[in-house]
Amino acid sequence: MSSRIFTLRLSAFNAFLFLGSGIQLPFLPLWLKDKALTDAQIALVMALMMAIRILAMPLGAYLADRSGNRKLVISCAAFGAFACYVALNFMSGFVPILLTAILAAAVLAPVVPLSEVLALEGSAHYGIDYGRIRMWASLSFLSGSLIAGALLEVIPVSAVVLLICGAQGLGALMTLVLPHDRVIRKPASGTISMKAVVAVVTGATFFIFLAASSIAQSSHGLLYAFGSVHFDALGYSKFSIGKLWAVSVITEILMFAFSNVFYKRLGAVNLIVIGTACAVARWSVIGMGPPIVIMYLVQMLHAGTFGFTHLGTMHYIREKVPDSMRNTAQGLYSALSSGVLMSATMWSSGPLYEAYGGSAFFVMAAVALIAFGLALILRRVSPRG
Repeated sequence: MSSRIFTLRLSAFNAFLFLGSGIQLPFLPLWLKDKALTDAQIALVMALMMAIRILAMPLGAYLADRSGNRKLVISCAAFGAFACYVALNFMSGFVPILLTAILAAAVLAPVVPLSEVLALEGSAHYGIDYGRIRMWASLSFLSGSLIAGALLEVIPVSAVVLLICGAQGLGALMTLVLPHDRVIRKPASGTISMKAVVAVVTGATFFIFLAASSIAQSSHGLLYAFGSVHFDALGYSKFSIGKLWAVSVITEILMFAFSNVFYKRLGAVNLIVIGTACAVARWSVIGMGPPIVIMYLVQMLHAGTFGFTHLGTMHYIREKVPDSMRNTAQGLYSALSSGVLMSATMWSSGPLYEAYGGSAFFVMAAVALIAFGLALILRRVSPRG
């Protein structure tokens, strides 16, 4: 397979990867409200959908490494998630909705970490820019949010899950264009053992890396949960709030468009150091409640707080983890970052924001400072590869 065909296939897949997430994150709570769930029940559904990934991500990733057929695992997960969301559309009552939503989230969980590793390995194999593939995933999230927001002006909120079903169905179909592992990787000489995986991920250097990256990404939890609420409390208009979110995604996309330049000049560990430093600055300034012009500039730091940290993380795993267990390592990272720590941050955001208002972002700055300190230690003990 040529590098051009590989890029086209992965970019096409990524263009639909987060389409459903772009609809679900802002609008699924409205559907749950329309189903007569209480605020506490809605919070529990959303929290458990995130928490279940703690188990589902590493399990799916380990199955991919164990079977040696990553594409099959991704496709089965994507089509299974589509079926679960179709079922969710017909559910009524708290318990049936809760159980079906958790199942949908669990089945879908391995798709993103596995496709991330596939894109990164392929980029390294063909010498192409990983970020120019990954930026299509960011565009898909932005498109999902904008398209769903526009449609919900003219269709009822009860159609939200149908929109998610459509997006997940398209994403599942696009898994069929993904290349097989043999295109970029020689067949493994044998199956991996859990003992070998544990030996890698419990090493001191990898543990420091895992903690630095995961803590940094989880510090976004308050922004994701209460960012719009805080911006509204500062007196920003609804349209301005939308633009603040949009500018963060746009700068992230621009960063990914030139990610190879950043990676080649800085290396994986320095990208994580810079990303965590940006997080300290971003949350500190947001906590001050600056004028909106400053807030636009602060939101552009998303290219660093998420983008640089994510880019450095992906390359570090590629550099340091044997190819036969990269899926498992990526799954463990995703489970810790997007599952354990992000769930904890979002669960604590409610009482934090209720008690301290915008000053709660200073707590996130302190969390990011811990990640920054760990990143500096990582740079000291893990020289540039």
